[in-house]
Amino acid sequence: MSALLELKEKIKTEAFRLGFNHLGVTKAKPVPNYPQFLNWIEEGNHGTMTYLAREDTLQKRRNPELILEGCNRIISLAMPYRPAQKSLTPGPEGFGRVSTYARTEDYHEQIWQKLDELEAYVRNNAGSPVNLRSYVDTGPILERGFAVAAGLGQIGKNTCLIVPGTGSYFYLAEILTDLPLPVDPPYTRDLCKTCQRCLEACPTSCILPNHTLDARRCISYLTIEHKGVIPADQKSLIGEWVFGCDICQSVCPHNAWTPEQAYSLGEDRLPEMLDLLSLFELDETGFKLHFGGTPIERAERTGLLRNAALVLGNQRMQAALPTLQKTLAEETDEGLLDACRWAIRQIESSQAKEPDEVQN
Repeated sequence: MSALLELKEKIKTEAFRLGFNHLGVTKAKPVPNYPQFLNWIEEGNHGTMTYLAREDTLQKRRNPELILEGCNRIISLAMPYRPAQKSLTPGPEGFGRVSTYARTEDYHEQIWQKLDELEAYVRNNAGSPVNLRSYVDTGPILERGFAVAAGLGQIGKNTCLIVPGTGSYFYLAEILTDLPLPVDPPYTRDLCKTCQRCLEACPTSCILPNHTLDARRCISYLTIEHKGVIPADQKSLIGEWVFGCDICQSVCPHNAWTPEQAYSLGEDRLPEMLDLLSLFELDETGFKLHFGGTPIERAERTGLLRNAALVLGNQRMQAALPTLQKTLAEETDEGLLDACRWAIRQIESSQAKEPDEVQN
């Protein structure tokens, strides 16, 4: 066994100890889906995530050496998180559903700590100076494309990376390096074939036929990344999702069975469903206390309340009217006010229909 291959095996063993259960290595060159990414940007499918379209980040996604001088390898890693509930049948009135990934402490900080440990291990075992730079979900790198090139799995029709035998409930991370480790063969099997379950199940029809999606219609984007007013034609389609969405993953056949494995990010801090009316009782301090250090913090207080108002409107929850009306009188955020006005109209219109429904 060559010294570099032996080092690669040692790195893999250490990565597994830290909680990553998949690792592959590929050359740091433009991945095959880079032209598709550019086209996706040109068509405006990134919505208001303008940071994705900045020229400097586009160039870095094309050439990793612009991120790390001398970069010639990408170490691609995957860490599992607990899958969603098998059944996504509607929950009780007054409760909103949270995407399963968002229920633990923020994965970014936890995985960055593990990457720091893995970087230290590589430096201590490389035998000579080595350049390294790590990312988890936030860097200008096409992480799913490199994961495919490193042999981890396939980008599914729902745009999630599917790892054969274990599904798609993973966080992805990367280490860029100038260390010329042996590379793995790319993953080339088609795991989706003729399956259309995710496309058929998506309430907003945001999944496009080319393994990409229109973020502007994605429930996760709308409830997390999009700021301000939710478009009128999307409000009712959000359903009961107050933060994120798991539908396209929950219906995927590759997630029908998840093997027993360790989840190194700890127990869930938040429940599957949030009590919506109690959210309106939180001021900024209370919001930070309840959701600080979790992914939900990204939505900010007014964004979470906006989403909660829409869910209450979708549920036609009459008991929510006083809370919604009070919020209209006290808040100033236009996205939240718009959601409250819409929810009140939905509830009041359902009240007006009730006498006719009784007569019928």
